Amino acid sequence: MSIQLFAIDEQQHAHWRICGAALAASMLLVSCTTTGRSAQAAIAAARRDGMATPLVHLIDETLTIESAYQVQRRLARAWPQAPAGFKGGLTSSAAQQRFGTDTPVAGVLPASGRKPAGSTLSLREFTGLNIETEVAFKLGKPITRRLRDSAELQTHIAGIAPAVELPRLQFAELSQVKAVDLIASNVGAAAYMVGTFEPATQRDPNAVTTRLVCNERELLTGAGRDALGDQWQAALWLVNRVIDAGWTLQRDQILMTGALGRMVAAQPGECTASFGDWGTIGITIVP
Repeated sequence: MSIQLFAIDEQQHAHWRICGAALAASMLLVSCTTTGRSAQAAIAAARRDGMATPLVHLIDETLTIESAYQVQRRLARAWPQAPAGFKGGLTSSAAQQRFGTDTPVAGVLPASGRKPAGSTLSLREFTGLNIETEVAFKLGKPITRRLRDSAELQTHIAGIAPAVELPRLQFAELSQVKAVDLIASNVGAAAYMVGTFEPATQRDPNAVTTRLVCNERELLTGAGRDALGDQWQAALWLVNRVIDAGWTLQRDQILMTGALGRMVAAQPGECTASFGDWGTIGITIVP
């Protein structure tokens, strides 16, 4: 009898061990599938209602850099058009310090955000608009895996162009924004303008200098190496970061590597971004 009871007891223990493992696995699955959902819903609702971008680190205290990128990706995959490319942000130590992080961030460029040079943007439509001068790289072939180094990256680049990004930072309290807030809300990606692409053999992205003049007043100057000290390293970081987030990069998509100089708040007026012998990009801002 004692032997029989012992066998039954062991069977029960085995049963409960299996049930416990199954329960743990199911809880992990639920956790993985729900992480960031409250943050995602809050961002989507704010955009729908024209409200300030929420501080998602206050909504979901478990949000990490990786889960914030998944929020960003899910929101971007709901767009009616495929992404036009990807953008880097916080690619200078000063910008990183401003948002309390030691790493750059990446965002997704919406196809609808590309505007012709010389376009007019309304501050009423684009609340929280800012202006940055940047460098854009165009892909000549897809990238489906992490790249080893900048030499390998260069084999994928079809051209380099001057660019102006016009990000929107609509947070109610900018001083409280953390990196996860920026990432989940797509690093403010909104509008951007890109000049003429030329082969990389004809343009050194690290040698370019930029100048932004609005209403005859110089607002910023920048240089190619302002983005992580090296444009090719900035582009390589961006490629590998978005690959890690689950994207594949397609031919003709663009990479914008981050602000040259500082970001400035947009004000009504006529602006010209100059890129030396690369040319200029004009922007008109209206109320």
